[in-house]
Amino acid sequence: KLDSNNESIFFQRINIWMMSLLGSSWDNPKKFENINEDFKNNIVCQLNALLNSRTNSIYFGWASIIKKNSFNKIDSPWGWKDPRNTFTGTIWNEVFPSLRAIYVIRHPIDIAESLFKRQGREADKDLHREKKYTDIIKALLSIHHTNYKSSFLINSYSDCFDLIELYYEQILENKIDNSLVVRFEDIISNPESELSGILDYCKLSFNVNTLRKISDDIDSSRSYAYKNNDNFK
Repeated sequence: KLDSNNESIFFQRINIWMMSLLGSSWDNPKKFENINEDFKNNIVCQLNALLNSRTNSIYFGWASIIKKNSFNKIDSPWGWKDPRNTFTGTIWNEVFPSLRAIYVIRHPIDIAESLFKRQGREADKDLHREKKYTDIIKALLSIHHTNYKSSFLINSYSDCFDLIELYYEQILENKIDNSLVVRFEDIISNPESELSGILDYCKLSFNVNTLRKISDDIDSSRSYAYKNNDNFK
């Protein structure tokens, strides 16, 4: 079960819960590196229990309620995408010691532009959506803790840049072991080489023709897109 950005809703919700333990969120992140070791171990125990419970059907599909699939028994490569992993990765590394993390970084102006546009769309939906008291009740019962999808903290490009800096600092200073940092622009400009490097890093075999087809489908205009935007010239 994925959201509109192809992010796993199951792991999203767990990351949201973990970040809430520090009073943080995706738009106001805090580091896990300095938390009490006993609390860290306790969180890991809770995660292991959750991952092996039937709630993992949100990841495996509803048939898992009967089959009871387990993350410890997957016999093929798997993973998930969520920028929150930048901060929760140290906890996940305790749960999955052999995981391999990939940090994709992009030019800050392009990130800010994308983030601000997305914020505008979500804020417009939030403000014009009919509100009912049941929305508040659902929010109280939801891991999202809110019935708003937009951020109250991002109101300008400056806010976007401040947030990007927090994520980049975390990647540079506290990235987990067994991690690879790749530039979005490098993937766009040299897709075959960069993607094959990522696959090699993940120890995944691949078909050269399939890789070439994927590379051909990449939109080269996404690289340094801000240069084509009059607002940034």
